[in-house]
Amino acid sequence: MKFTTTGAALLPLAAGVSAIDFSSNDDASIKSCSQTYANGLMSQFTYSSTGYFPKPHYWWESGAIWGGLIEFSQIFDDTTYVSTLQQALTLNYGPNNTFLTDDKRDQQGNDDQAFWCLATMSAAEYGFPEPADAPASYLEVTETCFKNIMSRWDTGSCGGGLKWQIYPENSYGYDYKNAISNGAAFALAARLARFTGNTEYSDWAKTIYDWTAKVGLIGSNFEVFDGTDDKTNCASVSDKTEWTYNNAMFLHGSAFMYDVTKADTWKDRTNGFLKRASRFFDNPNSAESVMYEVCEPSTKGCNVDQQSFKAYLSRWMAKTAILAPFTKDTITNYLTKSAAAAAKACSGGDDGKTCGSKWYTGSFDSIAGLGQQLSALEVTQALAMIKKGTLPGTSSGSSAPVSSSSAAPSSTSVQVAPSSSKAATTAIPSPSSTSASSAPASSAPASSVHASSVAASSAPASSAPASSAPATSAPVPSAPAPSGTSPAVSSSPA
Repeated sequence: MKFTTTGAALLPLAAGVSAIDFSSNDDASIKSCSQTYANGLMSQFTYSSTGYFPKPHYWWESGAIWGGLIEFSQIFDDTTYVSTLQQALTLNYGPNNTFLTDDKRDQQGNDDQAFWCLATMSAAEYGFPEPADAPASYLEVTETCFKNIMSRWDTGSCGGGLKWQIYPENSYGYDYKNAISNGAAFALAARLARFTGNTEYSDWAKTIYDWTAKVGLIGSNFEVFDGTDDKTNCASVSDKTEWTYNNAMFLHGSAFMYDVTKADTWKDRTNGFLKRASRFFDNPNSAESVMYEVCEPSTKGCNVDQQSFKAYLSRWMAKTAILAPFTKDTITNYLTKSAAAAAKACSGGDDGKTCGSKWYTGSFDSIAGLGQQLSALEVTQALAMIKKGTLPGTSSGSSAPVSSSSAAPSSTSVQVAPSSSKAATTAIPSPSSTSASSAPASSAPASSVHASSVAASSAPASSAPASSAPATSAPVPSAPAPSGTSPAVSSSPA
Protein backbone atom coordinates (compact mmCIF):
# COMPACT_ATOMS: atom_id res chain seq x y z
CA MET A 1 0.00 0.00 0.00
CA LYS A 2 1.20 3.47 -0.73
CA PHE A 3 0.16 6.45 1.21
CA THR A 4 -1.49 9.49 -0.15
CA THR A 5 -2.76 12.49 1.72
CA THR A 6 -5.71 13.15 -0.55
CA GLY A 7 -9.11 11.53 -0.73
CA ALA A 8 -10.83 12.54 2.50
CA ALA A 9 -13.83 14.72 1.86
CA LEU A 10 -14.45 17.79 3.98
CA LEU A 11 -18.16 17.90 4.68
CA PRO A 12 -20.25 20.22 6.81
CA LEU A 13 -22.22 19.17 9.86
CA ALA A 14 -25.78 18.32 8.97
CA ALA A 15 -28.28 20.99 9.92
CA GLY A 16 -31.39 19.76 11.68
CA VAL A 17 -30.76 16.07 10.93
CA SER A 18 -30.62 13.44 13.64
CA ALA A 19 -27.38 11.59 14.24
CA ILE A 20 -27.11 7.81 14.53
CA ASP A 21 -29.14 6.44 17.45
CA PHE A 22 -27.00 3.69 18.93
CA SER A 23 -27.34 1.46 21.98
CA SER A 24 -24.79 -1.26 22.66
CA ASN A 25 -27.34 -3.10 24.84
CA ASP A 26 -29.86 -3.40 22.03
CA ASP A 27 -29.17 -6.01 19.35
CA ALA A 28 -31.66 -4.36 17.00
CA SER A 29 -29.83 -1.04 17.37
CA ILE A 30 -26.47 -2.64 16.61
CA LYS A 31 -27.92 -4.26 13.48
CA SER A 32 -29.70 -1.11 12.33
CA CYS A 33 -26.60 1.04 12.77
CA SER A 34 -24.44 -1.51 10.97
CA GLN A 35 -26.86 -1.56 8.05
CA THR A 36 -26.84 2.24 7.92
CA TYR A 37 -23.04 2.29 7.80
CA ALA A 38 -22.95 -0.47 5.17
CA ASN A 39 -25.48 1.34 3.01
CA GLY A 40 -23.49 4.56 3.28
CA LEU A 41 -20.35 2.68 2.29
CA MET A 42 -21.88 0.99 -0.72
CA SER A 43 -23.59 4.17 -1.90
CA GLN A 44 -20.08 5.18 -2.99
CA PHE A 45 -19.52 2.06 -5.11
CA THR A 46 -20.25 2.85 -8.74
CA TYR A 47 -17.53 0.99 -10.64
CA SER A 48 -19.10 -2.45 -10.62
CA SER A 49 -17.40 -3.43 -13.88
CA THR A 50 -14.02 -3.51 -12.14
CA GLY A 51 -14.96 -4.86 -8.73
CA TYR A 52 -13.11 -2.13 -6.86
CA PHE A 53 -13.52 1.50 -5.81
CA PRO A 54 -11.88 4.19 -7.96
CA LYS A 55 -9.00 6.49 -7.03
CA PRO A 56 -8.05 8.12 -4.76
CA HIS A 57 -8.64 4.76 -3.08
CA TYR A 58 -6.09 2.10 -3.80
CA TRP A 59 -7.01 -1.37 -4.99
CA TRP A 60 -6.15 -3.08 -1.70
CA GLU A 61 -8.79 -1.18 0.24
CA SER A 62 -11.57 -2.62 -1.90
CA GLY A 63 -10.45 -6.13 -0.95
CA ALA A 64 -10.47 -5.04 2.69
CA ILE A 65 -13.99 -3.63 2.32
CA TRP A 66 -15.30 -6.79 0.67
CA GLY A 67 -13.89 -8.80 3.56
CA GLY A 68 -15.79 -6.63 6.03
CA LEU A 69 -19.03 -6.88 4.07
CA ILE A 70 -18.74 -10.67 3.77
CA GLU A 71 -18.70 -10.76 7.55
CA PHE A 72 -21.54 -8.23 7.71
CA SER A 73 -23.62 -10.61 5.57
CA GLN A 74 -22.81 -13.53 7.85
CA ILE A 75 -23.32 -11.73 11.17
CA PHE A 76 -26.73 -10.31 10.29
CA ASP A 77 -27.88 -12.89 7.74
CA ASP A 78 -28.22 -9.99 5.32
CA THR A 79 -28.13 -10.89 1.62
CA THR A 80 -28.26 -7.32 0.29
CA TYR A 81 -24.74 -7.31 -1.12
CA VAL A 82 -24.11 -11.01 -1.78
CA SER A 83 -24.23 -10.84 -5.58
CA THR A 84 -22.17 -7.63 -5.65
CA LEU A 85 -19.50 -9.20 -3.46
CA GLN A 86 -19.40 -12.39 -5.52
CA GLN A 87 -18.91 -10.40 -8.70
CA ALA A 88 -16.32 -8.06 -7.20
CA LEU A 89 -14.19 -10.93 -5.93
CA THR A 90 -14.28 -13.02 -9.11
CA LEU A 91 -13.54 -9.98 -11.28
CA ASN A 92 -10.29 -9.62 -9.36
CA TYR A 93 -9.12 -13.24 -9.15
CA GLY A 94 -6.74 -12.69 -12.05
CA PRO A 95 -5.66 -15.29 -14.63
CA ASN A 96 -4.07 -17.54 -12.03
CA ASN A 97 -6.46 -17.00 -9.11
CA THR A 98 -3.79 -15.05 -7.21
CA PHE A 99 -5.41 -11.60 -7.46
CA LEU A 100 -2.36 -10.37 -9.37
CA THR A 101 -2.78 -8.77 -12.80
CA ASP A 102 -0.31 -6.88 -14.96
CA ASP A 103 -2.57 -3.84 -15.27
CA LYS A 104 -2.33 -3.13 -11.54
CA ARG A 105 1.37 -3.76 -10.98
CA ASP A 106 1.80 -0.29 -9.53
CA GLN A 107 -0.72 -1.07 -6.79
CA GLN A 108 -0.05 -4.70 -6.00
CA GLY A 109 2.29 -5.40 -3.14
CA ASN A 110 2.40 -8.39 -0.84
CA ASP A 111 0.17 -6.65 1.66
CA ASP A 112 -2.30 -5.49 -0.99
CA GLN A 113 -2.62 -8.97 -2.40
CA ALA A 114 -3.00 -10.43 1.08
CA PHE A 115 -5.98 -8.21 1.93
CA TRP A 116 -7.89 -9.73 -0.99
CA CYS A 117 -6.81 -13.22 0.13
CA LEU A 118 -8.12 -12.46 3.62
CA ALA A 119 -11.50 -11.63 2.06
CA THR A 120 -11.78 -15.04 0.38
CA MET A 121 -10.51 -16.62 3.60
CA SER A 122 -13.46 -15.10 5.44
CA ALA A 123 -15.77 -16.23 2.65
CA ALA A 124 -14.54 -19.82 3.10
CA GLU A 125 -14.69 -19.67 6.91
CA TYR A 126 -18.26 -18.36 7.01
CA GLY A 127 -19.70 -20.37 4.13
CA PHE A 128 -20.37 -17.33 1.96
CA PRO A 129 -22.25 -18.43 -1.20
CA GLU A 130 -19.91 -19.58 -3.94
CA PRO A 131 -20.51 -17.94 -7.36
CA ALA A 132 -21.85 -20.50 -9.83
CA ASP A 133 -19.40 -19.52 -12.56
CA ALA A 134 -16.28 -18.99 -10.45
CA PRO A 135 -13.05 -20.59 -11.72
CA ALA A 136 -12.21 -21.87 -8.24
CA SER A 137 -13.67 -22.08 -4.74
CA TYR A 138 -12.91 -19.47 -2.08
CA LEU A 139 -10.62 -21.94 -0.33
CA GLU A 140 -8.77 -22.78 -3.54
CA VAL A 141 -8.26 -19.11 -4.33
CA THR A 142 -7.03 -18.39 -0.80
CA GLU A 143 -4.58 -21.27 -0.85
CA THR A 144 -3.31 -20.38 -4.32
CA CYS A 145 -2.90 -16.77 -3.27
CA PHE A 146 -1.03 -17.69 -0.08
CA LYS A 147 1.32 -19.99 -1.97
CA ASN A 148 1.99 -17.26 -4.49
CA ILE A 149 2.88 -14.81 -1.72
CA MET A 150 5.15 -17.28 0.08
CA SER A 151 6.98 -18.14 -3.14
CA ARG A 152 8.51 -14.69 -2.65
CA TRP A 153 9.88 -15.38 0.83
CA ASP A 154 13.19 -13.59 0.45
CA THR A 155 16.20 -15.36 1.93
CA GLY A 156 18.55 -13.13 -0.03
CA SER A 157 18.62 -10.62 2.81
CA CYS A 158 17.73 -10.47 6.49
CA GLY A 159 17.50 -14.26 6.71
CA GLY A 160 14.04 -14.25 5.17
CA GLY A 161 10.92 -12.12 5.22
CA LEU A 162 8.63 -10.59 2.62
CA LYS A 163 9.37 -7.32 0.92
CA TRP A 164 6.65 -4.69 0.82
CA GLN A 165 6.63 -4.38 -2.96
CA ILE A 166 6.53 -7.23 -5.45
CA TYR A 167 8.00 -5.49 -8.46
CA PRO A 168 11.39 -3.75 -8.56
CA GLU A 169 9.97 -0.80 -10.47
CA ASN A 170 7.98 0.08 -7.35
CA SER A 171 11.18 1.41 -5.84
CA TYR A 172 9.44 3.18 -2.95
CA GLY A 173 8.99 -0.15 -1.20
CA TYR A 174 10.95 -2.85 -2.97
CA ASP A 175 13.79 -2.75 -0.44
CA TYR A 176 11.47 -2.41 2.54
CA LYS A 177 10.41 -5.43 4.59
CA ASN A 178 7.43 -4.46 6.65
CA ALA A 179 5.11 -5.63 9.35
CA ILE A 180 1.91 -5.51 7.33
CA SER A 181 3.17 -7.75 4.53
CA ASN A 182 4.61 -10.30 6.94
CA GLY A 183 1.77 -9.92 9.43
CA ALA A 184 -0.87 -10.52 6.76
CA ALA A 185 0.98 -13.64 5.59
CA PHE A 186 1.21 -14.81 9.21
CA ALA A 187 -2.52 -14.30 9.74
CA LEU A 188 -3.36 -16.12 6.51
CA ALA A 189 -1.11 -19.04 7.46
CA ALA A 190 -2.71 -19.29 10.91
CA ARG A 191 -6.24 -19.17 9.51
CA LEU A 192 -5.47 -21.71 6.78
CA ALA A 193 -3.89 -23.97 9.41
CA ARG A 194 -7.09 -23.87 11.44
CA PHE A 195 -9.40 -24.21 8.44
CA THR A 196 -7.62 -27.08 6.70
CA GLY A 197 -5.77 -28.82 9.52
CA ASN A 198 -2.67 -28.79 7.30
CA THR A 199 0.41 -28.46 9.55
CA GLU A 200 2.43 -26.94 6.72
CA TYR A 201 0.44 -23.75 7.25
CA SER A 202 1.18 -23.88 10.98
CA ASP A 203 4.87 -24.24 10.15
CA TRP A 204 4.70 -21.15 7.99
CA ALA A 205 2.91 -19.19 10.69
CA LYS A 206 5.66 -20.04 13.18
CA THR A 207 8.41 -19.23 10.69
CA ILE A 208 6.95 -15.85 9.77
CA TYR A 209 6.36 -14.93 13.40
CA ASP A 210 9.87 -15.94 14.47
CA TRP A 211 11.47 -14.00 11.62
CA THR A 212 9.43 -10.88 12.36
CA ALA A 213 10.47 -10.98 16.00
CA LYS A 214 14.08 -11.80 15.17
CA VAL A 215 14.57 -8.68 13.04
CA GLY A 216 12.89 -6.53 15.68
CA LEU A 217 9.59 -5.70 13.99
CA ILE A 218 7.95 -7.31 17.01
CA GLY A 219 9.44 -5.72 20.10
CA SER A 220 10.03 -7.11 23.57
CA ASN A 221 6.74 -5.60 24.76
CA PHE A 222 4.81 -6.80 21.72
CA GLU A 223 5.13 -3.55 19.86
CA VAL A 224 4.65 -4.08 16.13
CA PHE A 225 6.86 -1.61 14.28
CA ASP A 226 6.29 -0.67 10.68
CA GLY A 227 9.35 -1.87 8.79
CA THR A 228 13.05 -2.34 8.16
CA ASP A 229 15.50 -1.83 5.27
CA ASP A 230 16.73 -4.99 3.60
CA LYS A 231 19.61 -3.08 1.98
CA THR A 232 21.15 -2.93 5.46
CA ASN A 233 20.26 -6.58 6.06
CA CYS A 234 17.55 -5.40 8.47
CA ALA A 235 20.20 -4.28 10.94
CA SER A 236 17.72 -1.98 12.67
CA VAL A 237 14.06 -0.97 12.53
CA SER A 238 13.68 1.84 10.00
CA ASP A 239 10.23 3.02 11.04
CA LYS A 240 9.02 2.51 14.60
CA THR A 241 5.51 3.79 13.99
CA GLU A 242 2.88 1.52 15.55
CA TRP A 243 -0.34 1.26 13.55
CA THR A 244 -3.57 -0.36 14.67
CA TYR A 245 -3.75 -2.77 11.77
CA ASN A 246 -0.23 -4.10 12.24
CA ASN A 247 -1.06 -5.01 15.83
CA ALA A 248 -4.38 -6.48 14.66
CA MET A 249 -2.70 -8.84 12.20
CA PHE A 250 -0.47 -10.40 14.83
CA LEU A 251 -3.16 -10.30 17.51
CA HIS A 252 -5.72 -12.32 15.61
CA GLY A 253 -3.12 -14.55 13.96
CA SER A 254 -1.87 -15.49 17.43
CA ALA A 255 -5.44 -16.15 18.58
CA PHE A 256 -5.98 -18.50 15.63
CA MET A 257 -2.73 -20.29 16.47
CA TYR A 258 -3.82 -20.55 20.08
CA ASP A 259 -7.09 -22.14 18.98
CA VAL A 260 -5.19 -24.62 16.81
CA THR A 261 -2.53 -25.55 19.36
CA LYS A 262 -3.89 -24.54 22.78
CA ALA A 263 -0.24 -23.76 23.55
CA ASP A 264 0.69 -21.30 26.30
CA THR A 265 3.14 -19.65 23.92
CA TRP A 266 0.32 -18.48 21.67
CA LYS A 267 -1.86 -17.57 24.63
CA ASP A 268 0.95 -15.38 25.97
CA ARG A 269 1.42 -13.75 22.59
CA THR A 270 -2.28 -13.08 22.22
CA ASN A 271 -2.34 -11.48 25.66
CA GLY A 272 0.81 -9.54 24.84
CA PHE A 273 -0.53 -8.00 21.64
CA LEU A 274 -3.82 -7.17 23.35
CA LYS A 275 -2.02 -5.48 26.20
CA ARG A 276 0.02 -3.46 23.71
CA ALA A 277 -3.16 -2.54 21.82
CA SER A 278 -4.26 -0.59 24.89
CA ARG A 279 -2.18 2.29 23.54
CA PHE A 280 -4.73 2.71 20.74
CA PHE A 281 -7.37 3.47 23.36
CA ASP A 282 -5.26 5.67 25.60
CA ASN A 283 -5.59 8.99 23.81
CA PRO A 284 -3.99 12.01 25.49
CA ASN A 285 -6.67 14.16 23.82
CA SER A 286 -9.57 12.30 25.38
CA ALA A 287 -10.50 10.92 28.78
CA GLU A 288 -12.56 8.16 27.14
CA SER A 289 -11.04 4.82 26.15
CA VAL A 290 -11.97 5.28 22.50
CA MET A 291 -10.00 3.77 19.63
CA TYR A 292 -7.86 6.16 17.64
CA GLU A 293 -5.10 6.05 15.04
CA VAL A 294 -1.74 7.58 15.86
CA CYS A 295 -2.00 10.00 12.92
CA GLU A 296 -5.35 11.45 13.98
CA PRO A 297 -4.21 13.98 16.61
CA SER A 298 -1.32 15.17 14.42
CA THR A 299 -1.40 18.40 12.46
CA LYS A 300 -0.96 16.52 9.20
CA GLY A 301 -3.69 14.03 10.00
CA CYS A 302 -4.20 10.63 8.36
CA ASN A 303 -3.95 9.79 4.69
CA VAL A 304 -6.71 8.02 2.80
CA ASP A 305 -5.39 4.52 3.62
CA GLN A 306 -4.85 5.17 7.28
CA GLN A 307 -8.45 6.30 7.68
CA SER A 308 -9.51 2.65 7.40
CA PHE A 309 -7.01 1.07 9.80
CA LYS A 310 -9.33 1.14 12.82
CA ALA A 311 -11.69 -1.10 10.87
CA TYR A 312 -9.19 -3.95 10.91
CA LEU A 313 -8.35 -3.68 14.58
CA SER A 314 -12.09 -3.81 15.31
CA ARG A 315 -12.70 -6.81 13.03
CA TRP A 316 -9.80 -8.85 14.28
CA MET A 317 -10.31 -7.98 17.93
CA ALA A 318 -13.78 -9.53 17.60
CA LYS A 319 -12.32 -12.74 16.18
CA THR A 320 -9.74 -12.78 18.95
CA ALA A 321 -12.45 -12.45 21.61
CA ILE A 322 -14.22 -15.52 20.23
CA LEU A 323 -11.19 -17.72 19.60
CA ALA A 324 -9.36 -16.70 22.79
CA PRO A 325 -12.15 -16.17 25.37
CA PHE A 326 -9.70 -14.95 28.03
CA THR A 327 -9.54 -11.70 26.01
CA LYS A 328 -13.30 -11.26 25.61
CA ASP A 329 -14.07 -8.91 28.51
CA THR A 330 -11.23 -6.51 27.72
CA ILE A 331 -12.02 -6.43 24.01
CA THR A 332 -15.76 -6.03 24.50
CA ASN A 333 -15.16 -3.06 26.79
CA TYR A 334 -12.89 -1.38 24.24
CA LEU A 335 -15.24 -1.95 21.32
CA THR A 336 -18.39 -0.95 23.19
CA LYS A 337 -17.02 2.50 24.06
CA SER A 338 -15.57 2.94 20.59
CA ALA A 339 -18.79 1.96 18.80
CA ALA A 340 -20.74 4.48 20.87
CA ALA A 341 -18.20 7.18 20.01
CA ALA A 342 -18.27 6.22 16.33
CA ALA A 343 -22.05 6.73 16.27
CA LYS A 344 -21.61 10.28 17.54
CA ALA A 345 -18.98 10.89 14.86
CA CYS A 346 -21.39 9.65 12.18
CA SER A 347 -23.50 12.79 12.20
CA GLY A 348 -22.36 14.69 9.13
CA GLY A 349 -23.33 15.15 5.51
CA ASP A 350 -26.75 15.85 4.07
CA ASP A 351 -28.25 12.80 5.73
CA GLY A 352 -26.75 13.47 9.16
CA LYS A 353 -25.30 9.95 9.14
CA THR A 354 -22.02 10.37 7.28
CA CYS A 355 -19.05 9.21 9.36
CA GLY A 356 -16.11 11.31 10.42
CA SER A 357 -12.58 10.36 11.33
CA LYS A 358 -11.88 11.21 14.98
CA TRP A 359 -14.28 9.29 17.18
CA TYR A 360 -12.84 10.73 20.38
CA THR A 361 -14.09 14.24 19.60
CA GLY A 362 -17.69 13.24 20.29
CA SER A 363 -18.98 14.71 17.04
CA PHE A 364 -18.49 14.79 13.25
CA ASP A 365 -15.09 16.30 12.41
CA SER A 366 -15.97 17.07 8.75
CA ILE A 367 -13.43 14.54 7.43
CA ALA A 368 -15.42 11.83 5.63
CA GLY A 369 -14.52 8.97 3.33
CA LEU A 370 -14.64 5.23 2.65
CA GLY A 371 -12.23 4.38 5.45
CA GLN A 372 -14.26 6.31 8.00
CA GLN A 373 -17.49 4.59 6.91
CA LEU A 374 -15.87 1.14 6.97
CA SER A 375 -14.34 1.74 10.41
CA ALA A 376 -17.71 2.68 11.91
CA LEU A 377 -19.27 -0.40 10.34
CA GLU A 378 -16.56 -2.73 11.60
CA VAL A 379 -16.46 -1.50 15.20
CA THR A 380 -20.24 -1.79 15.43
CA GLN A 381 -20.68 -5.18 13.77
CA ALA A 382 -17.78 -6.46 15.88
CA LEU A 383 -20.04 -6.19 18.93
CA ALA A 384 -22.68 -8.29 17.16
CA MET A 385 -20.03 -10.85 16.18
CA ILE A 386 -18.92 -11.23 19.79
CA LYS A 387 -22.49 -11.45 21.08
CA LYS A 388 -23.40 -14.03 18.47
CA GLY A 389 -20.22 -15.96 19.27
CA THR A 390 -19.94 -17.67 15.91
CA LEU A 391 -16.60 -19.31 15.33
CA PRO A 392 -15.06 -19.17 11.86
CA GLY A 393 -15.76 -22.54 10.24
CA THR A 394 -13.32 -25.21 9.11
CA SER A 395 -13.25 -27.57 6.15
CA SER A 396 -14.80 -30.24 8.38
CA GLY A 397 -18.06 -28.39 8.78
CA SER A 398 -19.85 -25.07 9.14
CA SER A 399 -19.18 -22.54 11.83
CA ALA A 400 -21.03 -22.97 15.09
CA PRO A 401 -21.96 -20.63 17.93
CA VAL A 402 -20.11 -20.84 21.21
CA SER A 403 -21.11 -19.77 24.67
CA SER A 404 -21.16 -16.05 25.35
CA SER A 405 -19.37 -16.66 28.62
CA SER A 406 -15.86 -15.35 28.69
CA ALA A 407 -14.85 -18.60 30.32
CA ALA A 408 -16.18 -20.74 27.50
CA PRO A 409 -13.76 -22.85 25.49
CA SER A 410 -12.76 -21.11 22.30
CA SER A 411 -13.47 -23.82 19.76
CA THR A 412 -15.05 -26.91 21.24
CA SER A 413 -17.92 -26.79 18.78
CA VAL A 414 -15.74 -26.75 15.68
CA GLN A 415 -13.29 -29.43 14.65
CA VAL A 416 -10.13 -28.76 12.74
CA ALA A 417 -9.99 -31.34 10.01
CA PRO A 418 -7.30 -32.40 7.58
CA SER A 419 -7.05 -30.49 4.35
CA SER A 420 -10.04 -30.74 2.08
CA SER A 421 -9.70 -32.57 -1.21
CA LYS A 422 -9.66 -29.25 -3.01
CA ALA A 423 -6.89 -27.95 -0.85
CA ALA A 424 -4.87 -31.07 -1.36
CA THR A 425 -4.59 -30.49 -5.09
CA THR A 426 -1.77 -28.01 -4.62
CA ALA A 427 1.32 -28.14 -2.51
CA ILE A 428 2.42 -25.48 -0.07
CA PRO A 429 5.79 -23.94 -0.88
CA SER A 430 8.22 -24.62 1.90
CA PRO A 431 10.41 -21.82 3.15
CA SER A 432 13.46 -23.84 2.29
CA SER A 433 12.42 -24.07 -1.33
CA THR A 434 11.78 -20.38 -1.89
CA SER A 435 14.31 -17.92 -3.17
CA ALA A 436 14.60 -14.24 -2.52
CA SER A 437 14.92 -13.36 -6.13
CA SER A 438 12.41 -15.69 -7.64
CA ALA A 439 9.26 -13.71 -7.05
CA PRO A 440 8.02 -10.28 -6.09
CA ALA A 441 6.69 -9.79 -2.62
CA SER A 442 4.10 -7.03 -2.55
CA SER A 443 3.05 -3.73 -3.89
CA ALA A 444 0.98 -1.59 -1.62
CA PRO A 445 -0.84 1.54 -2.54
CA ALA A 446 0.69 4.73 -1.33
CA SER A 447 -2.11 4.80 1.15
CA SER A 448 -0.75 2.19 3.48
CA VAL A 449 1.73 3.13 6.09
CA HIS A 450 5.33 3.26 4.89
CA ALA A 451 4.49 6.03 2.69
CA SER A 452 2.70 5.80 5.69
CA SER A 453 3.79 2.50 6.99
CA VAL A 454 1.84 -0.50 5.94
CA ALA A 455 3.68 -2.98 3.93
CA ALA A 456 6.95 -3.88 2.47
CA SER A 457 6.96 -6.45 -0.25
CA SER A 458 9.77 -8.23 -1.95
CA ALA A 459 10.23 -8.93 -5.58
CA PRO A 460 13.48 -9.60 -7.34
CA ALA A 461 14.21 -7.59 -10.39
CA SER A 462 14.69 -10.69 -12.44
CA SER A 463 11.52 -12.40 -11.36
CA ALA A 464 8.46 -12.54 -13.56
CA PRO A 465 5.25 -10.98 -12.38
CA ALA A 466 3.56 -13.17 -9.82
CA SER A 467 0.56 -13.38 -12.08
CA SER A 468 2.54 -15.03 -14.86
CA ALA A 469 2.85 -18.43 -13.27
CA PRO A 470 -0.03 -20.39 -11.83
CA ALA A 471 0.38 -21.11 -8.17
CA THR A 472 -1.88 -24.11 -8.35
CA SER A 473 0.87 -26.27 -9.80
CA ALA A 474 3.15 -25.87 -6.82
CA PRO A 475 2.85 -27.31 -3.35
CA VAL A 476 2.67 -25.10 -0.30
CA PRO A 477 6.21 -23.79 0.00
CA SER A 478 7.90 -25.26 3.03
CA ALA A 479 8.65 -22.84 5.77
CA PRO A 480 12.38 -22.40 6.24
CA ALA A 481 13.77 -23.27 9.62
CA PRO A 482 14.43 -20.05 11.51
CA SER A 483 18.08 -19.20 11.96
CA GLY A 484 19.26 -18.36 15.42
CA THR A 485 17.29 -18.58 18.61
CA SER A 486 13.73 -17.44 18.99
CA PRO A 487 13.41 -14.02 20.54
CA ALA A 488 12.18 -13.79 24.09
CA VAL A 489 9.11 -12.02 22.82
CA SER A 490 7.95 -15.28 21.32
CA SER A 491 6.67 -16.64 24.57
CA SER A 492 6.56 -13.97 27.21
CA PRO A 493 3.71 -11.54 27.57
CA ALA A 494 4.40 -7.85 27.58
